Amino acid sequence: MTPTLSPADILGPGGKLAQELPRYESRTQQMAMADAVAKAIAEETHAVIEAPTGVGKSFAYLVPLVLHALATGKKVVVSTGTIALQEQLINKDIPLLRKILPDLKAVLVKGRQNYLSRRRLSNAFDGQQALFETRDDIAALREIDQWAKESTVGDQADLGYDPPPQVWRQVQSDRNNCLGRKCPTFGTCFFYQARKEMEDAHLLVVNHHLYFSDLSLRDEHAGILPAHDIVVFDEAHTLEDVATDHLGTSVHEGQVRYFLDSLWSQKQRGLLGDDRFEPARELVEHARIANVQFWKDVALLGIDRNEETVRLTAPNQVANPLSTALEAVAKSLEAVLARVDEENEATELKAQVNRAYAFAGSVRAVLEADGVDHVSYAHVPRGRGGASLSRSPLAVGELLKEKLFDEMKTVILTSATLAADDSERFLFLRRRLGIEGGIALRLDSPFNYAEQATLVLNQTPLDPSSERYEKAVASWLSDYLTDPDQGAKGGTFVLFTSYRQLQAVHDLVRPVLDRHRRFVLRHGDGLGRAAMIDLFKRTGDAVLFGTSSFWEGVDVPGDALRHVIITKLPFEVPNHPVVEARHHEIQKRGGNAFMERTVPEAILRLKQGFGRLIRTNTDTGHVVILDHRILTKAYGRYFLKALPQAKIQMTALPDVA
Repeated sequence: MTPTLSPADILGPGGKLAQELPRYESRTQQMAMADAVAKAIAEETHAVIEAPTGVGKSFAYLVPLVLHALATGKKVVVSTGTIALQEQLINKDIPLLRKILPDLKAVLVKGRQNYLSRRRLSNAFDGQQALFETRDDIAALREIDQWAKESTVGDQADLGYDPPPQVWRQVQSDRNNCLGRKCPTFGTCFFYQARKEMEDAHLLVVNHHLYFSDLSLRDEHAGILPAHDIVVFDEAHTLEDVATDHLGTSVHEGQVRYFLDSLWSQKQRGLLGDDRFEPARELVEHARIANVQFWKDVALLGIDRNEETVRLTAPNQVANPLSTALEAVAKSLEAVLARVDEENEATELKAQVNRAYAFAGSVRAVLEADGVDHVSYAHVPRGRGGASLSRSPLAVGELLKEKLFDEMKTVILTSATLAADDSERFLFLRRRLGIEGGIALRLDSPFNYAEQATLVLNQTPLDPSSERYEKAVASWLSDYLTDPDQGAKGGTFVLFTSYRQLQAVHDLVRPVLDRHRRFVLRHGDGLGRAAMIDLFKRTGDAVLFGTSSFWEGVDVPGDALRHVIITKLPFEVPNHPVVEARHHEIQKRGGNAFMERTVPEAILRLKQGFGRLIRTNTDTGHVVILDHRILTKAYGRYFLKALPQAKIQMTALPDVA
């Protein structure tokens, strides 16, 4: 039996965590957060807690959460916004807690599509000549088969590389064609082994996308997660965007094309390879033709308006022969099913029937929407990648209130950045997410920003969207990053809000940095974010040019990051259909969309960017904001007020033609 402990017994001075970690120091902010989480659980209420970097928020919520789970036997869930935090919890924080609380069982929960199905693998081997079009695909299938004989988990991540998607789709676990206990491989099923571990665990660690996928499926009784009534959302500042994606509808041209090819491709391969299925093949061909023409018509919307993302302002702006063609495919597969006796084959066909109807329904749902509570739009990228259609809720607050906050006894929202102003009420967050009442707590930072950080502000009033500004920034960076008394010491992030501007400035600065032998990394050069950060840390004094994904979720302590240079205030793109529609709703009721939504959103992003610099109580450095609007516009004072109270210096961009 686990002895009865309080959060203070573990986190307090001389507590069990201090006994495990010789350098551990109990922090008043961490204890205050742990007490607030414990109170929310005990009182069955919700809590919103802003916990700046250095508070130690993961232990502050894990300890009371785990103590409750061990005492009651009930499951608790932690959801994260990034893989990096998930890995920290699973590989570092939770193993340390297990030393203190050995009865604790915790698992990382992944979506079903991450697991191999032994039955589907066997079927793919039996039908490989019909299913796969190239020798490379068949070779990849054989590699997966060899791995499956050795793996104990059957998780795609255990492979060590990403298999060809067209191969993995044929062998992954899929709820639509799962036989459950009737399956001959049920006893050794990787997915159900993982499910059993999940059922036996006290603590489940998931990401926001999986959690909201589960939330959207609960009405269909097809949820992924077991019953629970307590969930902590860490990195909760991203919840609105994730909820918008998962509580809406989306369909991509490539999804439909891959689906049709898996049935019967132009190279005459696929699930319908047997001559018994010949009547269905013709309808697949008709659907393929309809699919090509349909997405061409969708693409014309973007070409006509010279935009990549186009809002659909009225129902049926694009003719929709695709849904009819897909429904015809579904009916033909149902007819084929009548002639199939073998259970595996029948199960696979039923899954494809469901998929055909689902694609047809998704296309209709987007095109026929009246636009009252949802926003429908087409995305037509100019470069690589096909078109897509999406239907997103205009606001997620009411949906989340109904599906999440009213259903859960306790929901904890936490992040380093939740408040868009200096109040502790979190009004902006509450309006967006639909959370009412409960505990609200905004913690102080344990860092001494007045001693550790300097905020450098540009006074030159240049239009931050102009070419002249880009040249001025490049000239300033060239001097700053090569000055031995300033930016030449330690590593530097140069953060942008658009890749176009990043590329323009980078190309002007790069020759100077090369001459001074500064190691440069540029987002978009083909290296993944994790690999870029690893290389950046190991170099120690690199310059990294990055866009949105480097503004948050990146932890580089010490001299490896001494300078964070923000080239532009991070206002959200005003022409995205969802953003545009939300602004319109604010204006309809007489509000000011810029001040009510655009500025608070940008403040939260700026706080995230600022937060990259100071990660420990020994870090020092500079945050530079080159966008003059923070000084010259009336709203600039709200940005400055929201940032930590660092020393302030002024700079000026050079006057360039």
